[in-house]
Amino acid sequence: MSDLDVIVIGAGAAGLAAGLELARAGRSVAILEARDRIGGRIYTLPSSLVGSGSPIELGAEFIHGRPPSIWSLVDEARLPTYELAGSQLWAPGGTLRGPTQPPDRAYDMLEDMTEWMAHRSPDRDLTFAEYLSARGFTGEAAQPAANYVEGFNAADVRRISVAALARQQRAEDAIEGDRLFRIRSGYAMLPEFLADEFVRAGGRLRITNPVHRITWQRGAVTAECSDEARRPAEHAARCIVLTVPLGVLHAGTLTLDPRPDELLGQAARLAMGQVLRVVLRFTHPVWQDEALLAARPELAERLRSLSFLFTPPEAPATWWTPMPDPTPLLTGWAGGPRAERLDQELNAAADPLALRERCVRTLAHVLGCASERLDAALIGCHWHDWRRDPYARGAYSYVPAGALDAIERLATPVEDTLFLAGEHTHTADQWGTVHAALESGVRAARQVLAAL
Repeated sequence: MSDLDVIVIGAGAAGLAAGLELARAGRSVAILEARDRIGGRIYTLPSSLVGSGSPIELGAEFIHGRPPSIWSLVDEARLPTYELAGSQLWAPGGTLRGPTQPPDRAYDMLEDMTEWMAHRSPDRDLTFAEYLSARGFTGEAAQPAANYVEGFNAADVRRISVAALARQQRAEDAIEGDRLFRIRSGYAMLPEFLADEFVRAGGRLRITNPVHRITWQRGAVTAECSDEARRPAEHAARCIVLTVPLGVLHAGTLTLDPRPDELLGQAARLAMGQVLRVVLRFTHPVWQDEALLAARPELAERLRSLSFLFTPPEAPATWWTPMPDPTPLLTGWAGGPRAERLDQELNAAADPLALRERCVRTLAHVLGCASERLDAALIGCHWHDWRRDPYARGAYSYVPAGALDAIERLATPVEDTLFLAGEHTHTADQWGTVHAALESGVRAARQVLAAL
């Protein structure tokens, strides 16, 4: 392909959104995707493949709030959705309780942080750990908020920026970000729709085409890759949109010649968060076993409608069901340093069943039943190693203290030839979300159209 206006690297949400915007504007554009599938960090196992009543999400799962960028596509594609609902339970130290006081306190402390930062200059940034200390929150009082920030943002509280967290909190409030929705047929239906529309608009989509080198000068780029048959291939265009994750930019596995030092320097100021998530598939909802309901009658109604279960200080420390969908799935989640420690433990064990066994032990302790009973009911254990995925190198980005300006700089084109998109370049403070990726792709496409 040598007659292109634009090459887009990556067929995740950002790349597909950019490609579609450009193709609909009449530009000749090709998307080159390294994987043998589209979607990037949206990765769905369809229910027909796993024998489950509901698809299993190994990557992005939720639509966070009501961002128009996603909901307009959902409506256009006519994708059925539902909102998560149900009860929450808390099990500190393995003791199952009803009230979710620590998570509630965490939300209150984040609101306090947002108000506190409203009266401070963003230049006077702090890490979240420094903020907790400055506000006098220590020990057990600080732990719920630290757990929440590390889990939700996949971040280290000793690094993540309070200025960025405050801006993110305000942006979430504006779109009802505390509401969570799922696409019934699986999140992968969204990139599938974008890809179909992209091809229909005249775009060219190439999967299993990993790009390893980009040679560029103002107004001309050449992408060197391997094609579907693993043969060397080259594609030329007037400009390029890079939508690879931040972790890939950090890894340096994609060569840019000449090296755009300013751009890569700004990328280095941001951090790639780590997550370990696992989806357990049971024969039935084990948290609703009659023996457990009889043993804890005061929690019976909450268990029957269980949505979220918090199990500090375990790892995974957060669990959720697809409630109100009755499919007996339970997702375990660990983010930030906790995910990294758990990953190290599992690798040291060198046992492919170690994660499954760890989850069973934790749940058996919390639910007060024998591990053997849970293990007998467990018919599937699914996860994807995003940290070692060469085309992700982590879960999603976060902003360390003092690096908030790096976002705008990453979103600035280089000589009207190199353009960046992806959740790590989102200029409206919603990093780490699918709608951030979508919006960044549209923004980059419009920058390209203005430059051509």
